[in-house]
This record gives sequence, structure tokens and C-alpha cells, in this order.
Amino acid sequence: MDFKNKLLLLGRTLNLKILFTLFFSLLFISEAFAVKSYKGYSKLPEPMATSKGESIYKESDCSMCHGELGDGEGFLAAGLQPKPRDFTDFMQMNTVPDMAIINAIRDGLPGTSMPAHPDFNDEQLEELILYLRSLLAETYLTLNVCLSKSHIVDTGDSGLDLDDFRIIVDNPELIDVERDGKLLNISTKLKLETIKTLMKKRVTRTHIKLVEKDNMVSIISVRVHRCLR
Repeated sequence: MDFKNKLLLLGRTLNLKILFTLFFSLLFISEAFAVKSYKGYSKLPEPMATSKGESIYKESDCSMCHGELGDGEGFLAAGLQPKPRDFTDFMQMNTVPDMAIINAIRDGLPGTSMPAHPDFNDEQLEELILYLRSLLAETYLTLNVCLSKSHIVDTGDSGLDLDDFRIIVDNPELIDVERDGKLLNISTKLKLETIKTLMKKRVTRTHIKLVEKDNMVSIISVRVHRCLR
């Protein structure tokens, strides 16, 4: 291939990349006008209201096996093999992805007493997952953030010393977390690959965990919306 043809090929490649970037940018910006703004500051601890997920958990009789506290000690648990999952066990739950829990709820688990719940819609499953994750921690906080906006979590009233805790981010390729004294600065990574990932869903959920040894002290559920503010 001569030099002229190489230049033409390079030009076509660059144009495709530019068009691709513009396409996703336009989609992204169009979403920005459809989604409201969210606050940029929260405090730990915040009172946890009775959630939709907790209502689903109780009304669907999950507590009969998994217990009122989610510790696997429901009044039917003694006669079951294998034992119901303990949602308060950090070592057990930290390795279980949300999708595995969703599949277990929707489809049941063959060889166990876990029944299928095919009637749950996506929103109910999401709320139930949020509630089950909250059982692991002493405090729980849900954040709604736009892709372009950072969020500050103030732990000053919680009695936590952030220097004593490990911070575990479920999806470090999507968000950054930085300590600043008693504050946690949370921001999304504005990269093309991140934008492409976030564009696949209206809301992308991830978690930030504050862990002391093997004790989950706090979970921050971050819901990243496709919006610019």
C-alpha cells in the first residue's frame, strides 16, 4: 500500500472514531434533558425508612426461612437442608454478585427449598436486592447521581474514622472514591468506555462498602443516572 492510500485509510478510521464519539455524545446529551437533578451532598448515618424491598421481603414470606433479620434463622430453617442463606454474613455475601441473587429469586434454586418468583418485575427485584444488601451493614445510604456530577458523603456524625476502614468499590472502572478527612468524594469516570457502559441502562447501580476487618460497617448504594448536571 502506497503512502497516499495509507493516509486515506487513516482518515477513514479517524472519521469513524469521531462519528462514533459524536453519536454517543448526542445520545448522552439527549438523556440529560430528560432526567432531573440530584443533590450532591449526603450525611452518614441517615435514618433508614421502611423500603419497598423490605415490604416485598416480608409480604413474600422470605422471613419464614431467612429470618426477620435476614440471618437465615427463620422458624422453618431448622428443618431445611441446605440451610437458607444468611444475608448478614459478610464473608458469604461479599462474593455473591447481584445477578446471582436475582436469578435465585426469579428462578429458584434446584436442590434447595428456595422457590421461584417469576412474578417479580425488574423494579421489585432491584428494590429487594437493595434491601438484602442493607442487611449487611450498620448504616446504609442510597445516592442518586448524574454521570457528570460528583457527590460528597459526610461521615462526621457517624463516629467513623475513615482511616480505619477499607473502602471497597464494586465497579472501580465506573466510579472513583477519595477520602478527604471525614468526607468521601464520589465521582464517575468520564471516559468513552464508561459512557458506553452507562448508556446501556437508564440507571446503573453499584456499591461502595466501608469494611473494618470482616465487618461491613456501611454500604453506600450509588445509582448513576444518564444525565448531565
